[in-house]
Amino acid sequence: MMESLLLTIGFIGLALAVLTPLTKIASLVTLASFTVYFYMIGVENWLPLVLFVFGLLLIVFEIFVPEFGVAGIVGAILLIAGLYWTVGDLMQTVRDLSMAVVITTALVVYLAKRGYSLTNVNKLVLQTNLPAGSQAKTEKHRPNLYPGLTGVAKTPLRPSGKATFGTEEGPLFDVLSTEEFISLGTPIVIEQVQGTKILVRKQKIKDGG
Repeated sequence: MMESLLLTIGFIGLALAVLTPLTKIASLVTLASFTVYFYMIGVENWLPLVLFVFGLLLIVFEIFVPEFGVAGIVGAILLIAGLYWTVGDLMQTVRDLSMAVVITTALVVYLAKRGYSLTNVNKLVLQTNLPAGSQAKTEKHRPNLYPGLTGVAKTPLRPSGKATFGTEEGPLFDVLSTEEFISLGTPIVIEQVQGTKILVRKQKIKDGG
């Protein structure tokens, strides 16, 4: 049971590192949890650990490049293979991984509903790369957001991502899709604005320009 808990904490830490500003602390928690997990299980050789880590990296890559597809599938296979090779018991592997995936998925859904997304991770980088004076210029040209305003998805929305409104050259906004996956470049319309949270859906013909 302790092994399942450690694996779960590791995956929770990974989700927090990717979706929230707690990147450094969550990454340390993830590293510590996975290290103790494999220590308790007992690693006879390094290959299973390499498979697990490489699989984890591919899954993270898939999160940041969601339309790539193959990376996530291969990553999941390698991760499961690494765990099974280490544990040596199919039932324990399924138990440990199932518990971790279910709880982490619930956390990701909760964070997404709270407005957290990959865009929160990129926000600091985007702000750092802005030339001097451009931030004031961006604020000046920020459109007034309201339900019915149309825009374009600038990243895939799964369900969160970035979009522009008014003009495609306008500033990027963090948005949350109320529907299924929305692809990059899809016309969207604001359905609701809740404080800093912008809920959007695919634009339909009746929504107009």
